[in-house]
Amino acid sequence: MAGHQEALSPAPPARRLALLAGALALAVLGGACRRGEFRLSGAVTIASALQRRAPRDNAVLFVIARNHGGVPVAVQRIVNPQFPVKFTLRTEDLLMPDLPPGAPLDVTVEMNTHGRLGQPQKGDLMGRYPSTAYPGDWRVHIVIDTQL
Repeated sequence: MAGHQEALSPAPPARRLALLAGALALAVLGGACRRGEFRLSGAVTIASALQRRAPRDNAVLFVIARNHGGVPVAVQRIVNPQFPVKFTLRTEDLLMPDLPPGAPLDVTVEMNTHGRLGQPQKGDLMGRYPSTAYPGDWRVHIVIDTQL
């Protein structure tokens, strides 16, 4: 009987705190992908050296999330961006709806005036998130720092 009562006694405060912290981390990190939802958020800025070269009219900014094999899994198209640009890739931006919830992603941006993705031309601007991103990340900051 004593063992039964021990099982019903509350967890020590440190253990309760650890359990609460773990549950909170799951809610924050995994919550964006629950029930098939996909979300990846951040901001795009442009390096000061390239600001004057950035097109002002008829510009298109593409935010692209690729799997580690280089295959695009989500794309967002932003017309005539005003920097800094906040973005959120959502479920409706997925090209691969069966993306695993914890899939590692490479996130890049391309900016051009011809509106085509994956066909870089002279003068196009690009940037890359320097780390691996994951679904649910919300601080993905990308700097456009390259011009072809």
